[in-house]
Amino acid sequence: MKTAIFTSHPLKREICGESAVYSLQELLQTDLSPYGAVLLIGSPHIDEETSLTSEECAYLWNYVFEGGKLYAELINAFDFPSSRLFGWKQDFPKSRRMMEKLRYVPKEGVLQEGQLFEWDGAMAYGFSIAADTRLEIGPFKETHQSTQPLIGAKPYPGLNIRELGKGKVVFAAFSLFSSQQPAALRPYKDWAQFIAALAGDTGIPFTMWEPVMELSRGTSADEAIEKSLKWFVSSGIMPELDGSKGIWENVHSVTARISYDRRPDCHAHTALMFYLYGKASGKPEWEEASHAMLQYLFDEGYQDMDPASPSYGFFKWFDYPGEKPDQIFTDDNAWVCLVLLYLYRKTGKEEYRERGLLIAEGFLATQNANGLRANCITGKELEDLGKEKIASELAVSMNPHFESIAHTAFIQAYLVTGKQEYLDAAVKGSIYMLEHMDELKFMYSRTSGLARFLLPLGFLAAHDGSGRIQAGMQQITAYLLSNQHETGGIEEADNPDPDRFGQEDAGVYIHNGEGIADQLYTNNFLLMNAWELWKATQDETYRKLYEDLASFLSAIQISSKDARFDGGWMRALDLTRMEYFGNNGDTGWGPYCMEGGWTNAMTTAGFLLGKLDESIFD
Repeated sequence: MKTAIFTSHPLKREICGESAVYSLQELLQTDLSPYGAVLLIGSPHIDEETSLTSEECAYLWNYVFEGGKLYAELINAFDFPSSRLFGWKQDFPKSRRMMEKLRYVPKEGVLQEGQLFEWDGAMAYGFSIAADTRLEIGPFKETHQSTQPLIGAKPYPGLNIRELGKGKVVFAAFSLFSSQQPAALRPYKDWAQFIAALAGDTGIPFTMWEPVMELSRGTSADEAIEKSLKWFVSSGIMPELDGSKGIWENVHSVTARISYDRRPDCHAHTALMFYLYGKASGKPEWEEASHAMLQYLFDEGYQDMDPASPSYGFFKWFDYPGEKPDQIFTDDNAWVCLVLLYLYRKTGKEEYRERGLLIAEGFLATQNANGLRANCITGKELEDLGKEKIASELAVSMNPHFESIAHTAFIQAYLVTGKQEYLDAAVKGSIYMLEHMDELKFMYSRTSGLARFLLPLGFLAAHDGSGRIQAGMQQITAYLLSNQHETGGIEEADNPDPDRFGQEDAGVYIHNGEGIADQLYTNNFLLMNAWELWKATQDETYRKLYEDLASFLSAIQISSKDARFDGGWMRALDLTRMEYFGNNGDTGWGPYCMEGGWTNAMTTAGFLLGKLDESIFD
């Protein structure tokens, strides 16, 4: 079938088979009789409206009435001629999709009723007129499927089909073929089924777009390491490839653009990985880039170096415009501390020791007697209370997401100084959490929090005469293995706050059994943590867990022609479809976030430690 496509903007991909492409302004001058189908593609931009004149509506009406097939997307339908042609009346001007999803309406069809889809770009609200709704737009919070009525909101038609005379009209009130980010049309496999069914139902020969990314299906850790380094070089995540300008935070989950924020913890993760890669590859330029990345933080004043300041020694969380740190998150400062002290032990750079110990000393001074601490201290709290009162008066977090990294930093401080108080704080805090497991707090999932908990435990178990840490380590590992997928990755489980949808720091799943793996908070860190347990204990359980995770993470590394994605990992993987997809309820670090430090650097560091057969505690 020959088709004619009239579009307001150049198309980014083929959307039909044998097609002639025109501008919308050429509609009335074009003879439609040779074409079995006509497609109208409106502007995907919310500040640009695409409208038809009454004459154009009449021309298309007659074409369809005599047996033609019409597909229209994001064409204004405020007036009667357009709305009666499309079977859809528009209520409001276009807006940008935020957290809305598309829901499959038919009770019978190629997909399950209530199947959910994502897209990126524009949408418009309206109502159907004598049309069959196939997709509807709404604030659906579920991950894969929503079959219950919305509470406090109503869905709006997203894609309709209507009969008109001898022909058919399909109308889409969202960016489908006009989408500027086809990667955002997820899940890809479900869209492929939907588009094929739509072509079959309407007779319009729609063409499914090629996937923007696929899983590499790699089997080699060495290959995964090299692909990851290519991502750091080519994705745009590094302002300068020599590390002299640091590293940007991530490729954003929603915009798929680089987030131009610099965070010390991400710098520490990447500096660690670059150092390990330089050592493993014999390429000293990567060790130099590791140093340059940390030197950037020093030169730009991220650490408070004023001895008279209440926040002396602590790092800012990000490139905070104030002179002194404001929010001092435990894990973020702890990552910088442990990497600086580890690298001091490997390189002998005195500045690493001095700056790392300033953080460790500040932590020890603000640590509660039970070995735990507040997950975040503000500059004002330090000014008002002082470090000693903070240690005793602020509530401790009971969250291994934070505490485990502080304990690992204390281990590094102990290895550098030999001071027993660092080791004692780490042992005491770990035992306290293990003895109060029912009181632990989690952010995204129990799986992610406990995966983080493991990092210091192998080392600390050798310094715990009670055996409590050894037993706790085994208990945690057994829990994680109970949630291991057949592919080797850990599936997210036990969401502490399923109602947190629509805020920062939420899970990428809602309920157990959704088959989502998290590479921002769980599998990425667990790769290194399992390796450290194996090195500390030589227990085959941990070696197998490491090998399973290495196999899983090698296989799910992204392969793409788009340099933003190629060689990296995203946060959420759908283990059933084996593609990147998850619940979009986290507005800060969503399912498609590609974090430079937390995900891509730390995953690669886990591979490199295995390749080098080394521990960060050696």
